[in-house]
Amino acid sequence: MHVKVLGSSSGNDQAARTTCFKVDDNCLLDCGSGISELDTAAMLQIDTVLLTHSHLDHCCGLPLLADAHITHGGRGVDVYTQQETISALKQQMFNSTDWPDYTRAAPGNVPWLRLHPLEVGDAVTLPDGIATALPAEHSVPALGWLLEGPWRALAFTGDSGPCLAFWHWISHVPSLTDVICELSFLNEKSANALAAGHMSPALLVPMLEILPPNVHVWLTHTDHAQRAQLLEQVRKELPSLLHLHPLDQSISIEL
Repeated sequence: MHVKVLGSSSGNDQAARTTCFKVDDNCLLDCGSGISELDTAAMLQIDTVLLTHSHLDHCCGLPLLADAHITHGGRGVDVYTQQETISALKQQMFNSTDWPDYTRAAPGNVPWLRLHPLEVGDAVTLPDGIATALPAEHSVPALGWLLEGPWRALAFTGDSGPCLAFWHWISHVPSLTDVICELSFLNEKSANALAAGHMSPALLVPMLEILPPNVHVWLTHTDHAQRAQLLEQVRKELPSLLHLHPLDQSISIEL
């Protein structure tokens, strides 16, 4: 399984896009503005989206992905997420006012966007592995995800504050080699981070202590202007034998 970063920032600028990872050729993990890195042919290969939550920086690409399939004769897309997120998408995005309701039956009685509700612990079969929905703690209902490939496993927190259930779950995955975790606030703003369902270094480090040794920790959802400070604050307290990396566009992780 091949995971490529299309976007990993908390906002857009000339060199950054919001959260979107391509898993092999057919799947997206979240669908933020990073989808703009794909051309039409690549969009038409996407038939599955694993969605963490309903905030626009993680799902704003869904209308454009559906449009690509509608315009160019694609098969449509299956989206897997919580029922609460599905309800938010239908109320706030695909409501026939802000955007056409692509979740309703199209000609041939098959919607272009097929929204599948799931709960924590439910799994989605991928061509070369399996994805499992994990718990998260955010300001809206949210999920993390575990991707298990033929040899290695990667966990993604999504947008989440400290969630012990997530970290204990992944610490018992024997093939775990990589964790992508969000880091949005400096230590001086830890109270703000906790209130908003995000992470600061002070909140993240105790979670990292739960991980087994030699796991690669990738930091995402950072503001580029604060990235150096965030990395410095984490490195001061990083548990030994863990490997810390900033996550940038175009980085690929093999599972």
